[in-house]
Amino acid sequence: MLELYLDPESFRRLNQFKNKKCAVGLKPMLLFAGTPFENPVSDEYTMAKSFFTDFFKGEPADKVDVEGLQYIVSISTRDSVDGEESKPSVHLRVYLIRTKRSGQKLPRVEVEEMGPRMDFRVGRVKEADEETMKEALRRAKTSQERPKKNISTDIVGDKIGRIHLGKQDLKELQTRKMKGLKRSRDVADEEDEDEEDVVSDEEPVKKPKKA
Repeated sequence: MLELYLDPESFRRLNQFKNKKCAVGLKPMLLFAGTPFENPVSDEYTMAKSFFTDFFKGEPADKVDVEGLQYIVSISTRDSVDGEESKPSVHLRVYLIRTKRSGQKLPRVEVEEMGPRMDFRVGRVKEADEETMKEALRRAKTSQERPKKNISTDIVGDKIGRIHLGKQDLKELQTRKMKGLKRSRDVADEEDEDEEDVVSDEEPVKKPKKA
């Protein structure tokens, strides 16, 4: 459990920023700025980083289109100063990404705050006991299985396998002979007579005489 007290003076809603907004349903890019978030020992700031990551990550995705990266969620804090009574605040800002022409191959990237804006003061912290934390982080056996080669699962949940065959000799391929595909003798005779008529109508080619 982690308490974060919202500073009412710093709070700004999304509609208070009169500018363009990103599309709904896109995944944000998360930026954690500040050494307290990188502390190897678990404390209130590493817990806040874990909470914000779980909150903004959304549904898992294997691939993300670059066109969908339209905004950044920036969460920053500063180092604590010796003798300071209160802990450093956590600042949450959301920026819209804008790309402009730079005269080069790569565009110039700029950010513009689009809201919301929040500052948090760190309150009470209660970490889970070791056994409860170990049980919460346990993964199911199905997620630890190594993926099998050439076997995948579609969106419906059906398994799809891919089989690689060697080079086949089509000359030895046995095809089923169907009577319906055979031409009757009468039709064959009529086609042969038509071909003879076409040849007979043509004038004979005269060979040039040798001098």
